[in-house]
Amino acid sequence: MPSPIEKSAAGRAASADARAARFVVPTALLFLACLWLFVGYWTFSSRQEAVSGTEQVLRRLDYAVEEQTRRLFRMVDVFLGVADQWIADNPQRDPRSDAAFLRLIENFRRRTGDAIDIRLAGADGRLFPLVTPLSAGERPLGDDDFFRAAVGGDLRHFHIGAPQASGANGAWRIPVAHRLTQPRTDAAALVATIELSAFLALYEEVRIRPQGAIALMRRDGILLARAPHDERLIGRSVAGGELYRNLLPRAERGFGRIEQTATDALDKFVSYSVLGDLPLVLAVSAAVDDVLGHWRRQTLVIVLLALGVSVASLLAAFRLARALGELSARNAELQLLATTDQMTGVHNRHHFLSLLYHEFARERRHNTPLSLMILDLDFFKQINDGYGHAAGDEALRAFAKAAKRCLREMDALGRLGGEEFAILLPGTQVASAETVAERIRTAVAGIAIDTEFGTVRFTTSIGVTQSAADDASVDALLARADAALYTAKASGRNRVIVRLAGERHSRF
Repeated sequence: MPSPIEKSAAGRAASADARAARFVVPTALLFLACLWLFVGYWTFSSRQEAVSGTEQVLRRLDYAVEEQTRRLFRMVDVFLGVADQWIADNPQRDPRSDAAFLRLIENFRRRTGDAIDIRLAGADGRLFPLVTPLSAGERPLGDDDFFRAAVGGDLRHFHIGAPQASGANGAWRIPVAHRLTQPRTDAAALVATIELSAFLALYEEVRIRPQGAIALMRRDGILLARAPHDERLIGRSVAGGELYRNLLPRAERGFGRIEQTATDALDKFVSYSVLGDLPLVLAVSAAVDDVLGHWRRQTLVIVLLALGVSVASLLAAFRLARALGELSARNAELQLLATTDQMTGVHNRHHFLSLLYHEFARERRHNTPLSLMILDLDFFKQINDGYGHAAGDEALRAFAKAAKRCLREMDALGRLGGEEFAILLPGTQVASAETVAERIRTAVAGIAIDTEFGTVRFTTSIGVTQSAADDASVDALLARADAALYTAKASGRNRVIVRLAGERHSRF
């Protein structure tokens, strides 16, 4: 098991790569978190921007179409007011046959390109032609709510009926009733009819394509005109739709989203307004799919790109982390090779001396004891010569194993060269070091290696010393331990000799 000194040295060698490997994946995850936060922010903000832009466009379009619609109805109101005034000013003249009145009505028709026509109506709703004859489909209006309201109501109110298809070509027209200021026995009201095409031409020109729509409705929900035109919808009530149920009760002008419109069952953004002085509601809409289609395509591209970047980043991060992990392991192996004696598995000379310098400096800082042993295998040359180099190598390995078993985890064993070893004992007084040395000497003496030339047995000589305050450097400590070893060998080998600083002779 490696000592703390060994672990520290090996750990320093691989720490940079290990930290880099641990840093790669969290960094990649942080990058991806930032990337997806940006994608989320962009997605939300760009959608809001698209919706806000659509709201502005629809509100402006609603205002413009409202003004054009109001202008057309105001023109009808003016025409009816002028005709009503003529009838009031000429009570003795029959408007159905009077040339001056008929020229007035004809002039009205020409000014609007025949889009507006005017009829007289009796109290029972029966229509009388003025300039043009009654067309097929024009029926009495006595049962129509708008006509009854006009005849019996306030002159200041505008009364608009549901569109009717009339004429040979079945053209749709919107009727508007106006009670005469001075009703006559033969006439009670004026009725103007407006060709639906007058509205459709305007609405179709400005609606947002492809699925946008512009719809004109009475305040009670009857659909008067819509672009794109669909005859099946004209005159139908849309009062049950979300516009009338949810939006109009909150505000008479606004913007909202209707998930299923009453006319085409589409999900739409709608700008709507009540035409205040007229019993009308105008709605300008754009399909959500049309508004958000470009945003959805962009979002899909961005998300796919982000997914691609995410997958690539994670793969690259894991591969880089794996590569750094392998590099760290190889660096550890190289560090082990660079610091370990290949024969015995203990520290080599260079690394052992670096550990000794480190511990010597630490002993100086913290004033802790430090002991050092230098060991030598006795008569090692005879083992090589008598039993072969293989036996000598096996003796070195056996010696290293026996010595390690006698050491603590914190101690360090190194091979200085040939058959010479050294042991570093941090935080150890020389008396304890001497005890350890004796234990090692005894263990080594008990080693027996069987070879083809017989059993190999050998002993060791050990020199022990302890660092002193007046040691100028590690060299002084090494020299003292080496001198103790020399004394042990000179004294007959297979013994432990201690020599301390200031002693001229080693202690047996």
